Amino acid sequence: MLVLWNIGPILVIAVVIVVAATVFGVAAARARRRGEPSPVVSVALTLSALWAAFGLLGAAISVVQNLAADAPRMSVPVVRFWPDLLPGVTIDTGPTAEVVGGGFMVAEVDVAGVSPLARGLWTTGQALWSLIPAAIAALIAVACFQLLAGRTFDRIIVRMTMATAVIVAAGGTAAQLLSDIAGTMASQELFARESARWTEIAGVDDPFAWWPEATLNITLPFWPIAAGLGLAALAAVFRYGSRLQRDTEGLV
Repeated sequence: MLVLWNIGPILVIAVVIVVAATVFGVAAARARRRGEPSPVVSVALTLSALWAAFGLLGAAISVVQNLAADAPRMSVPVVRFWPDLLPGVTIDTGPTAEVVGGGFMVAEVDVAGVSPLARGLWTTGQALWSLIPAAIAALIAVACFQLLAGRTFDRIIVRMTMATAVIVAAGGTAAQLLSDIAGTMASQELFARESARWTEIAGVDDPFAWWPEATLNITLPFWPIAAGLGLAALAAVFRYGSRLQRDTEGLV
């Protein structure tokens, strides 16, 4: 199954970008009027710097774990599945509800013997998921540092914002696709069967009714592209502010 939509986070991303830009502008205006650094900006600088550092460390740890593990933990898609009791088994007391439809479509499993290509794609995808928030945190840290230094619309913020837009758009899309492709490959390697044999079991017509079936599940996400466009627009705002700042400084 190829899924071509994932637009749920777009509204959230738009709201976050607008709020972040508004807060940043208000903080900058207050800092300029008071002539002193804002405590909020200082705290944001510290937290975002730590966030970026831990994000990079998490990406490195993720790569080492996925490459070194005998059985890396992977998200593996399956055809909608829910195990049932074997014929002749009855639970007298215990459950107060029952499953009458649905099931799980993705299993979090430790996969031993997965192919090197699937492992490599999965490792790359998971590392990218860690690098994306690290890039955003680095952007926030640089913006806060420049704000405290009195260089609110410095060119480095413009370049950092545009670079982050590219990382979020390209990295988010690649992370999702690579992880899904790796999971689909693992699903085929785990559950696809070409031939089988079994001993007759009384009361069981289909012995594979309790065995998950491999499936294709690749999602093309739209939210990284939307977030990247939002950051690119924010970079344009910063670029305009940088020009105004240089023009103002030239008049002084």
